[in-house]
Amino acid sequence: MKKALKGLLLVLCILISTGMLFAAGAQEATTTEPGAQPLKAATYTWTAGGMGGGWYTQAGGMATIVKNNVPEITIKVIPGGGVVNPALVDAGKNEFGWGVAWLDKAAYAGIAPIFERKTENIRGLAGQFSVDFYHFFAAKNTGITTLEEFVAKVKAGEKINLAAPMTGTSERALTGFLFEHYGISYEQIEKNGGRVIYAVYGDMVNLYKDRHVDYVIACLGLPGSAITEMAISRDSVILEVTDELVKFSAETYGTVALETGLNVIPAGTYSGIDKDVQAIGHSTEIIVNKDVPDEVAYHFVKSLMENIGEVQNLNPSFKKYFTAKGAANTVVPLHPGAERYYREAGLL
Repeated sequence: MKKALKGLLLVLCILISTGMLFAAGAQEATTTEPGAQPLKAATYTWTAGGMGGGWYTQAGGMATIVKNNVPEITIKVIPGGGVVNPALVDAGKNEFGWGVAWLDKAAYAGIAPIFERKTENIRGLAGQFSVDFYHFFAAKNTGITTLEEFVAKVKAGEKINLAAPMTGTSERALTGFLFEHYGISYEQIEKNGGRVIYAVYGDMVNLYKDRHVDYVIACLGLPGSAITEMAISRDSVILEVTDELVKFSAETYGTVALETGLNVIPAGTYSGIDKDVQAIGHSTEIIVNKDVPDEVAYHFVKSLMENIGEVQNLNPSFKKYFTAKGAANTVVPLHPGAERYYREAGLL
């Protein structure tokens, strides 16, 4: 009798332990969708901006959000920059990268002179985090209020003294493309007898305040501290751009589209400028190498979107510009894993 009882207890223990294992296995299976590959723990790198700068700290914040929600994904943030990041991600040297949308599009297409070849291995994860604006800035006594009037002055051969972004920067490249669209160039300004001083933003302030130049081109988020200083020093205007230029730039280079309504520097942003001004803007986005596993891209995006409040708290501009509705708008093709999440969430 005792032997039979012991045998029965042994069978019950085996059944219970088997059931517990089956339940645990079933519970583990729910962490991935049907047919999906389970996540494997791995470490990835994210090329951002300069160490300690905005991009660097924001990437670190998002990497923490992802890690807290998906422990298998560890992301190490390293320094980088808008021009070099697409090439690094394309080559697989870093899996993730911060990107300036129009530069990513130029990199993907291999637009010279910025990029020598196409970087077709980059894909999008999330976009429209923030918007930086191209300020075509002028002293009020120049008598103009639009970029087209500035173009007319150059075409008429007037002498213009201009502080422009440094050669080799993305701002210098894009504004050169926009000038080319109008049939003018920085070189033409100099041929007219004017001056183009290529300067960092800090030097632009002094050049403008001391009246060495009457025009400035600077790409900054709002409010740009350099523009704030200049607007206080002299009566000034921001030259407005046309709908046509906004559409051309968006379609050709991937700057912010007119339909978004985001191409506006609001009245009161700067001293003495009391009306909304339409401008060219570019947004920022996260890119990834196409060979990153679909499940990693899926869970990366899912972590950010399901904790979007935490993401928005990383930067004031994220609160204004980064939304669930706009996140899928990247200028390069979405990674399949990211696309799957956006479709499941009804965002595509």
